[in-house]
Amino acid sequence: MRLWTAQHRDVVGVLERTGRLVGDWDLVPSSWRPAYRVMAAEMGRRGIDCAGRPPVWAWPEPDTRDSRVALTARLLLSDLQFAAGVVVLDLEVRDAYVLRSSYSAWNELLCGFLDGARAPAMDWAIAPEEENDPDQVRVQACLPLLHRSWVRGIRPIEPLWPLDE
Repeated sequence: MRLWTAQHRDVVGVLERTGRLVGDWDLVPSSWRPAYRVMAAEMGRRGIDCAGRPPVWAWPEPDTRDSRVALTARLLLSDLQFAAGVVVLDLEVRDAYVLRSSYSAWNELLCGFLDGARAPAMDWAIAPEEENDPDQVRVQACLPLLHRSWVRGIRPIEPLWPLDE
C-alpha cells in the first residue's frame, strides 16, 4: 500500500542509523494517550503489534507533492514543528502492517477524551464518501513502526505560507 507521512527531519537519520522508527509515549501529549491506546489496541486485535508503543500515523496515498499533502501536514503540525524541519516520506508498506480508518471518526474519539467526557466507541468502518476524496484526506493509516525498507522517497516539506504571518 502506498502511504505518506510527515515527520521531523531527524527521522531520516534515525532510519539510516537504526533501520526503523518506533513510536514513543513520551512524545504523545498525556491527554491524547488514552485515544492512542485505543488505536494501538485495535491494531493488536487485527494482528498488528505495536509492541507497547504508540502507532505511527500516515496517509493512504503516494506523496503527490501537491497542496493536499502540504495542507494536511500543515493542519496536523505546529509552527514549532515546521520551524524545526519537516520531511515527507513516501512509503510502500504491506497491507498487513496498516490499519486504515476514518480520520473524522478518529477525531470524534480523540475529542471525547480531550473534553473529559466518555469517549464514543470508535467506528472502524470507512464511509464510501471518505475513500478517494479529491479535495481532502479523509482516511488515515496507522503503522506499528516505520521501516527503512518501506521508504520510496524523502523530501522536505515547504510551509504553505511564511511562518511569521
